[in-house]
Amino acid sequence: MLFCAVLLAGICAGSCRAAAGVPLEVQVSGIDEPLLGNVLARLGILLHKDKERLHVGAMRRLHQEAEDDIRSALAPFGYYHPRVTGSLISRGGVWHAQYAVDPGPPVRVAEVRLRLHGEGRDNAPLQEALDAFPLKKGDILDQQVYEQTKKKLVNLAFGEGFLDATFSERSLRIDLDANSAAVILALDTGRRYLFGSTASRQEILDADLLARYLPYREGDPYRPARLFELQSILYQTGYFSRVAVRGQLERASDFAIPVDIDLEAPAQRNKYSLGIGYATDTGVRFKADWDNRLYNSAGHQVNSSLQVGQLENILAFHYRIPWDDDPRHQSLTGSLAYQDKQWKSTTTQLFTAAVTRDYSGPRYRLGGGLELRDEIYDVGETSGESLLLLPSVNVGAVFADDLLNTRNGLQLSVGAIGGVEGVVSDVTFVQVTANGKAIVSPIPEWRLIGRGSIGAIAVDSIDSLPPSLRFYTGGDTSLRGYGYKSIGTRDGSGANIGGRYLVVGSVEAERTVYKQFSLAAFWDVGTAADDLDLNFYQGVGGGVRFRLPFGQIRLDVASAISESGNPLRFHLTVGGDF
Repeated sequence: MLFCAVLLAGICAGSCRAAAGVPLEVQVSGIDEPLLGNVLARLGILLHKDKERLHVGAMRRLHQEAEDDIRSALAPFGYYHPRVTGSLISRGGVWHAQYAVDPGPPVRVAEVRLRLHGEGRDNAPLQEALDAFPLKKGDILDQQVYEQTKKKLVNLAFGEGFLDATFSERSLRIDLDANSAAVILALDTGRRYLFGSTASRQEILDADLLARYLPYREGDPYRPARLFELQSILYQTGYFSRVAVRGQLERASDFAIPVDIDLEAPAQRNKYSLGIGYATDTGVRFKADWDNRLYNSAGHQVNSSLQVGQLENILAFHYRIPWDDDPRHQSLTGSLAYQDKQWKSTTTQLFTAAVTRDYSGPRYRLGGGLELRDEIYDVGETSGESLLLLPSVNVGAVFADDLLNTRNGLQLSVGAIGGVEGVVSDVTFVQVTANGKAIVSPIPEWRLIGRGSIGAIAVDSIDSLPPSLRFYTGGDTSLRGYGYKSIGTRDGSGANIGGRYLVVGSVEAERTVYKQFSLAAFWDVGTAADDLDLNFYQGVGGGVRFRLPFGQIRLDVASAISESGNPLRFHLTVGGDF
């Protein structure tokens, strides 16, 4: 069709001039797309006009055949009685072939008879496809639509496991005198094939674990799409360097098709990485990671990381176990970690040991865990040590067209954590937080981004909680224009000691200006306080974005307009949208 559109532009402009041979221009009038495109693609005199060997005799012959060419081009669209007025004349040394086409009355569909036979006669997807058959009584006959729909019906039957499906009757009866057509299709699905046993000659994973990754069970209807899904699932585990999944049709027995899985273990199970980074909140940092993607045949995975930075040091170890009947999305993770942080008048050393169980699906996330933490800290003029046993739960959902570079998306999450004095913990409290982010692209090249967070802690005194559990705001990802965790309740010495309540919001407009580059303007507002007499801080600014496969590099400059002098601060972050 693109070829036809290009030809049409030249014809309507009267510029179809031959470069060699007989100078010839061709023009077709009286019809529009899609009829015109098909006529141009079949009109012999047009297809041969630029050939060097074209001579007057051949041109005249092609002109005589033009009406038949046009008729054959219009017939598939239901026009069997066109009137074509053609002329071929020489004028000024150039030949002109002109064809005025009146397509005439179309053939219309007078009857549509569609039937299903075999085991698939009650199959819902096939019934829905028949109900949605695009040719209805009274429509102009379109043979291309008719042929394409037949293929789609057969392919749908195959996809539903009816591998022997065929049309026991298929006819398109055209009555040219009455300008009517009858569409008659009878699809015999035959018997439905089922999944047979699944076998894999490998010693990489335990057989029972591999079986839990299957998106089907033996005896389920055979759907070839499930084989591609299984291949994708197994690649995503990271356990294998090569995956091949095949349904063995030639070995089918009693309509059950066995499946073979060929797997190869990764050449290197251990992955090491070194990196250096920078963020205005945490300064320069060096990071080293070790990942073992397949620690044993039970599918356990090990990860450890070391980060050394100006304001933050972290050493963490995680041991992940695939869990329950759905190891794709469910896991049990044990972790040990040490971190020390400092900001403004606060330093903290935190030791944690935790066990968490998580469900992480394509859209929804649910997690719960139990954490033991010991934290030693200095905040302003006070020092302390806190030992806590913390059960936690969190729920989240993400709906996005792309998690890294999102055009339209929504993210919501709610989490709760708490402790009970005397049950290991030295304080009773409950902390609840809720977060949300939305991205919409109402017009091309523009994105509107909104995010917000709220939180509250039920506790007798904020002083009885360690800094890691208090609320602060300010910094790269919360309230730009202000220093990292610089907003919170102040003590008598003026030191920021955090708060029991958190409210943060932001709106941002971003426009792509050149390929991967975009510009943004934003307004952030929020506070962290120890009471509900909230005093909101505001920051406004703009920035540059550079889009990469793993997300964006964001460089912002923001003004703290709630501070005297409206001081400016730069912010640099890297990452995805969600």
